[in-house]
Amino acid sequence: MASVFDVLDEIRKRPGMYVGGDESQRVTQLQNLEQLLCGYCLALRHHRIQEGVLDFNREFGEYLWETRGWSASCGPVAAIRDTAKSDVELWELFWRLVDEFRATVDAR
Repeated sequence: MASVFDVLDEIRKRPGMYVGGDESQRVTQLQNLEQLLCGYCLALRHHRIQEGVLDFNREFGEYLWETRGWSASCGPVAAIRDTAKSDVELWELFWRLVDEFRATVDAR
């Protein structure tokens, strides 16, 4: 069965296909991704599907708080954006942090 991380892997490979835009619109792509993940969470709940991460945005935001002290009250993308110096850095940092978070989930 696929997990949210499988979905994220596909999006990372072809972001324009899933969240629109191109490399010049990384902030918008990440904001769109955050919305897509909200829908993914709702679908899991609606269909009563259990997986390791049931609410990616919430759990990833909690991870950012616990490991970095970053408030994700406006969402994880906003928390990461406050730290990144550029949109390119934001994109790279987002995916690096997703990989770190994934490793902690896999270790559970």
